[in-house]
Parts: sequence; structure tokens; C-alpha cells
Amino acid sequence: MSTFQVDPVTALRNATYQPSNGVSEQGIDQVDFLKLIVAQLRNQNPLDPQSDTDFIAQMAQFEALNQMRIVAEGMKAMQGISELTAAAGLIGREVVGRQSVAIDVVRDLVARELFGAPFAQLTSAQREQVNADERVKAAAEDVQNVGREVRGVVDRVVVGPDGVPMLLIGSKVVDLFSVVEVR
Repeated sequence: MSTFQVDPVTALRNATYQPSNGVSEQGIDQVDFLKLIVAQLRNQNPLDPQSDTDFIAQMAQFEALNQMRIVAEGMKAMQGISELTAAAGLIGREVVGRQSVAIDVVRDLVARELFGAPFAQLTSAQREQVNADERVKAAAEDVQNVGREVRGVVDRVVVGPDGVPMLLIGSKVVDLFSVVEVR
């Protein structure tokens, strides 16, 4: 019987969704917008002052933009959950897909089994121990098979370092988005 192992802390973090820190990388945040409004009010033309309706319209537009950002973040989270659910639904089923680079996924799996933490959080000594594991060595040697078609029954699902759910078929790793057939 195969098990479905998902790290409850990093599963969504590693998935498509990235939590917001409150500051937009693409534009101004709320504080910047309010500073802009205050500067606009202080420096307006006294002979032609801005009307209240213009000010209220700007505030409404900014609030609508904030709400759209919140919805977009929610959609990204839902997409990550949907991808993981789709991958989990393939456990025990035969699939055909393209083999992916397995080294990072296998390192993470071995690190979690040996030390209970992802590879990136290990000490140098622990990383050496993980890299010495036979499964990691086999994954490193199997790089020449990347891109080849793999057919088999899905044993496990893991979230790859790029946040994409990966299917494990024996010792092979298949990207969920490369699956072309499910039986």
C-alpha cells in the first residue's frame, strides 16, 4: 500500500502560492498610496482644488486593486491545492509521462527520512550523509534519461523544489504536467 506524504508546512509554500509580505513588488502599497494622496491634497491648486468625488474615486480604485490582489493570491493557493490533489489522485494508477531530473526531489526525500527536514535546511555534515545515500547516487547517475518516456504505477507524490507536484514511479520522477496518459 502506498502512502501519501505531504509536508503540511512546506507543501503549499513550495507550491505555486507564495504568501504576500504586504508589499507589492510590482507597484505601490497602501502606505505609499496614502502618502501620494496626502501630497496631492497638500499641493493642489488653490484656484482649482480637487473635488471630493475625485478623491473618493481614487480611494475606491485603490481598494478595488487591493481586493484583486487578494483574489489573485487566493487563486494561486487554490491552484497549488488543485495540482496537489490531481497528483494525489494518480497514486496507484498507471501513467505515461516524461522523466524529470530527480536529484533534488530524491535529496529532499532522503533528507526528510533521515533528519526530518528538507535538504536545504541541513548542516554540511548532514548534506554529505544524504549525498552518500545510494538513492541519491542513483538519481544523479540517471540524469541522461531525463526527457525519456516513463510508464508505470505511481507510488508516491512529492512537491518538487519548484513547487510542482512530482510523481514517483519506482525510482523515476515524472513531472505532473508531462503526463500524457492515465490508465
